[in-house]
Amino acid sequence: MTATMTQPVTESANERVAINGDLEFVEKLLGSGAAELKYCYQCSTCTVVCPITPDESPFPRKEMVYAQFGLKEKLVSSLDSWLCIHCNDCSTYCPRGAKPADVMNVIRSMSIVHFARPAFLATAAQTPSRIWMLFLIPMIIIAAVILGLVGGSAFGFLSGTIVFSRMMPVPAIDIVFLPAIAFAVVTVLLSIRGFLRSLAVEYPRTGGGESLPTAIMGTLLDVFSHRNFFECTTNKSRAGAHALVMYGFIGLVITTTLVGILYYMNQFGMDAQVGPYDFFHPVKVLGNVSGTLAFLGCSVMLARRMSSGKSGKATAFDWTFLWVLFMTVITGFGSQVFRVFDLAIPAYGIYYVHLVLVFFLLAYMPYTKMGHILFRAVAMIYARWSGRAAVRPVITDGQVRYDVQAES
Repeated sequence: MTATMTQPVTESANERVAINGDLEFVEKLLGSGAAELKYCYQCSTCTVVCPITPDESPFPRKEMVYAQFGLKEKLVSSLDSWLCIHCNDCSTYCPRGAKPADVMNVIRSMSIVHFARPAFLATAAQTPSRIWMLFLIPMIIIAAVILGLVGGSAFGFLSGTIVFSRMMPVPAIDIVFLPAIAFAVVTVLLSIRGFLRSLAVEYPRTGGGESLPTAIMGTLLDVFSHRNFFECTTNKSRAGAHALVMYGFIGLVITTTLVGILYYMNQFGMDAQVGPYDFFHPVKVLGNVSGTLAFLGCSVMLARRMSSGKSGKATAFDWTFLWVLFMTVITGFGSQVFRVFDLAIPAYGIYYVHLVLVFFLLAYMPYTKMGHILFRAVAMIYARWSGRAAVRPVITDGQVRYDVQAES
């Protein structure tokens, strides 16, 4: 249901502005982790204390206004909701407990659903009662491939030396995973295209914008340095765990890519070793180190979310990606340990679960926190390219002062 509300303005007693508020959208916000939105009384404390809010059209106060009036199109097309890093400073200082950080977090998840193609997959990925359906797809596909390969051999791979490629060879993995990756790439590009089109309407470029290469390089520097996280006061310690997860995940992606490259180099007659690798093989070392980083980062983030209010309210959108990545690392290490101890059934069983989890991470990338990462990167690049300025409040002993500077 969409309701139209009429709000008078002060310039003229005869002039009125029609606000088309989507009440159903407001109800979704309230039911998706932003229930405290109704406590906001527009004091603007959230904007005052935000360490990274832009000077022009600062956040998150205006997003709280849009949310209370149900201005869906404004919110799902918001650049600022993606510049927000959920540091929780605004929620900490809010005198009414309206939790603006949680509202911004919910807006981001709704933005992904709005721009996702197809949207029903994004909805399923963010709905606890439907997530199981997304897991069921790779469970069936991978099981069917394994059963088709073993044929009448009665699971012969269970006897003899444990080599995971005996259960599912690299070409079979490629047949399953490459189309899934291609699907994810195409759908995320469609989503990002729609997002950029909306940004171009809401935030046209100004004359002070950076060139696109400069904006990309500046964003990469921000991402890999995590410098914005260190400007927080409430949740600054999250930066370390967040960086561990990021670098660990990148390392795992590189490891998997190298395994595939070495395999096909060997198939084409080149002198390249294929797995299983020795413990001190460079690829094995990279994988184990990366897995350890991701494990530590996920452990800290999960512990903080379960025990500390400083992290803000976590929704299914937040929990799903973190738990899936955590279990992907656990099952990867588990299959390796059981292989070393020559326990075939648990080794192959856990490896199957590992493949299902990896499929989930890759195929549903546009609809989970992985998509969130890409949307944020695009928003950061666009903010630099479009020429927005930044006002950076510094909080010292409860006092706020401002350092106004252009985005660099």
